[in-house]
Amino acid sequence: MTTGGRTSELLTQVRSALERAGMPSAGASDPESAEVALTAAAGELGERLTVGTADPARTGAVLAEVYALRHELGELREGERARRRAALDASLVRLGAVTDSDELLDRACEAVVGGCGFGRVMLSRVDGSLWRPWKSYAVGDREAERTFREWITAIPEIRLDHLLLETEMVRKRQPALVTDPAHDPRVYRPLLRASALTSYVAAPLLPTGRVIGFLHADHVDGPVTALDRDLLWAFALGFGRLFERAVLLTRLREQREQVRVAMRTVEAVLDDLASAEIDLTRHAAVAELRPSRTRPHSSAALEKLLTGREREVLALMATGATNNRIADELVITSGTVKSHVKRILRKLGAENRAEAISQYLRLAMADPS
Repeated sequence: MTTGGRTSELLTQVRSALERAGMPSAGASDPESAEVALTAAAGELGERLTVGTADPARTGAVLAEVYALRHELGELREGERARRRAALDASLVRLGAVTDSDELLDRACEAVVGGCGFGRVMLSRVDGSLWRPWKSYAVGDREAERTFREWITAIPEIRLDHLLLETEMVRKRQPALVTDPAHDPRVYRPLLRASALTSYVAAPLLPTGRVIGFLHADHVDGPVTALDRDLLWAFALGFGRLFERAVLLTRLREQREQVRVAMRTVEAVLDDLASAEIDLTRHAAVAELRPSRTRPHSSAALEKLLTGREREVLALMATGATNNRIADELVITSGTVKSHVKRILRKLGAENRAEAISQYLRLAMADPS
């Protein structure tokens, strides 16, 4: 018998046992609620035996059945948890082979569906105080899913005000379980209408501790449970670490290329200096080495052209440092560094960083000071 078939059979037995115990059985519709109901029934039956009952033998037999069902249900749930956690771990291992952050984001939704057993997943971004639904993936291609994807494409952004569940996730950095979205005031109404959600789980993506997005997931044919919430949260945490690693690898590749560009520029400058005529005057040599696109500037003129801070930024650029590294070195923000770089390029008449670095190195090597 399949796990789903055995679970359904157990739930039927639980409801029957609860009815014999004189306890409500309508709420035992899933393994979690059934286990809670069995625990309550065990306590009630035990109390009856303690204070005395008209039929202790029957009460004892029902109590024994309740204990047996609760034990079997617990084992079934633990087996299901272990099976789904193994699938989740395998999904994260497969994603671990991806080193590009953009590709990692492209594969996120499908990985959640395959690894966590959901029927549908939505990935969204967080930019400051704005929440932007981005993409989704679902098992099958029903009309409802196509409508939902169209909604995601059409909606530009959602402001994260204090009433939204997503705002709460940003603040608490914790996942959420929504069992009755129609009556939950925190749920974003347009999302509910577009997706026809009956219950769902959500988790923030927070590499380096900062929330950059959300995962929302649900089942096509049934309600979500606390186990679903825990699995999505585990995936979000693992994915966050993988994303952080991919971003670092991307930066390392960019820095390596910038170092290569800088070294090629140095080599070109050294070749130019070595081939210069030794009997040229210093001013003639400098004029010869300057790029033809810009008006010649001596190092003194460069000092007049650029501010002290801009010269510091340009000197660090020449070492191959990224904007973030320059910001750390000069104890300023990355945005300030970007502004300095733009002004440097404009003042030097350079099209890119490599050209600005080339001018800087030529002037530095040509000036005895």
